[in-house]
Parts: sequence; C-alpha cells; structure tokens
Amino acid sequence: MTAAPIATDRVIHWRGGRYLCRLVTPQTEKARQPVLILSGGLQNRLSWARMERSLGTQHTLLIPDLPQANPSDRPQARLTWKDLTDAALQAPAQLGFEHFAALGVSSGYPIAYRLAQQHPDRVTDLLVFGASLRPGPGLTALLQEGLRRQAASTLSHDDEPGPVTTSTDGTRPHLRHQESVDKLVNLLTNQKAAQHTFTIRAAARVLRNQLAASPLDPLVAYVADRGHLLLDSPLPHGGIDHVRTLVGVGEHDNVTTVEDNRSVASTIRDATFVVMKHTDHLMHMERDSDFADLITRFLHQRPLSVAETHSVQL
Repeated sequence: MTAAPIATDRVIHWRGGRYLCRLVTPQTEKARQPVLILSGGLQNRLSWARMERSLGTQHTLLIPDLPQANPSDRPQARLTWKDLTDAALQAPAQLGFEHFAALGVSSGYPIAYRLAQQHPDRVTDLLVFGASLRPGPGLTALLQEGLRRQAASTLSHDDEPGPVTTSTDGTRPHLRHQESVDKLVNLLTNQKAAQHTFTIRAAARVLRNQLAASPLDPLVAYVADRGHLLLDSPLPHGGIDHVRTLVGVGEHDNVTTVEDNRSVASTIRDATFVVMKHTDHLMHMERDSDFADLITRFLHQRPLSVAETHSVQL
C-alpha cells in the first residue's frame, strides 16, 4: 500500500508581501518531477485534497494561494496576468525546484500558459483544462455584474462605515448572496447534463455548499480573485513552441466549450487535445481519479487510454 504524501504549508515571499503554498511530498524515493497547480477562481490550496491522495503519491505538488488581483479594499494593489505569473514562479523558485510541470485549470490556465511560454527552460510540461481565447457571453455578463457589485460595495462602505443591511438596489445581503451562489453554480456546471450524470450533480452540490458558506458575496470574491482579468486578453500572443502540452476539456463544458479549448490547443505546437466524457467545467472534481490518471499518463509519457476519454494529436 502506497504511503500517503506529507503536506505542509510554506511561506512564499513576493514584492514585499507573502502568500502560502501547500507543498505535498510523496513518501517515495522515486518521486517524479514536481507539478505546480494553478487553481481556478474561488479555489485555494486546500481544494485539491483528492488529488493529493492520488497524484501526490507520485509527484511533488505545489499549490499556491496567489495574491488577489483586484482586492476591494486595496485598489492600488491591483495585479495583471504578468504580475500573477511572476508571483507563481516564485513558489518553485523559493522551494528549490528548477524544473516543474505547470497545471492550470479554469482561471489558472492563463498563468500556466504564460509560464510555459516565457520560461520553457523551467517548465517541462504544460497541462491546461477549461481554457478559452476569450470568455463567452455568459461568463462575460457575470464578470461585469461582479465588477458592478464590487464597485457599489466599495462605494457603500466608503460613504457609510459600519454594517450594511441592504445593497445599493435595495436587495437584502442574504438574498443577494444566494443569487450569486445560484448564478455561479448554474454557470460553472451544466444543469442539463447534470440531470443524467451523477458526478456533475455531486460536484455542483459541493460547489454550492462551499459558496453558500462563504461570508462574502461569491460573485464579488470571484472578480476580486482574478476573474475580472479574463475580460482582458487571457492568453498572450505568440503561442508556445517548445513545451510538451496537454489541453483537456469536459464534453459538457458550456463555460469553456470543446471548441474553445481546441482553439487554445491550436496555439501550441504539437499539443495533445483531450475531451473527457461525462464531465463539464469541474472535471477535476467530477472524475478526480480519472483526471489524476490522465495527468499521470501524460507526464509519464504513457498512452492516454483513460476510459471514456477521446484524445487527438493536433
């Protein structure tokens, strides 16, 4: 029986500040190259527990909690994709890993992509899931609404210090909070596919519970994290030439569709493109063991013969 990996939190210093990075170390002498995991919005270093138990037994995992890109209380501290890429690079650098694979999911993909493009001497493999050249109409509308709410919330707190009992449009905070939960869950999970796919329903339920328990408006938190940056050229020009790459998407993903991900894959020379069946945007939550197996096979350069997965070499 494989021993469980050891997980610790490490402090990463960056530009006079600091952030935490979860370091997951396998208890084996044959640990493979480390994997830097760049999470999507509303996720953090503790969101990958199942992956730790599978992928973490073979690979060292680095899971950073990157700084917020658009903090409501510090507008002067706003960050760009370039800033976040630099911050992410500090995790492997300060933890002593010269080479690493970069795994980016959802709004983590622009950072992983930039790391591979700008540091091909450091990034051994690039793995991107749930990506698009630009956000679709549904996500764009939700991001714009989140920015409006953030601006209104900031203005309200500036003008009237103390507890706020209603929003600027008269909606009570708990109702606005529930509305944000519903909108995010309905966007990030395919409700039609969920009717006949248990794993999608289960992931949606987990997401809903997490968002409902948050003390902050989840939609405002989403744009404050880095969601708003998706409105401004998520991917840089120039493509990627010299990094072995896997681009994957769930067949039911309606946030970043199969064609969206295929378009991203086409910017990368010799990229392998994978569509995982019976999943949507939260594929790493819905089929975590298959997701980990897919990553392991790719990193170990083994055939991608994962059950119910279709792969195409572009």
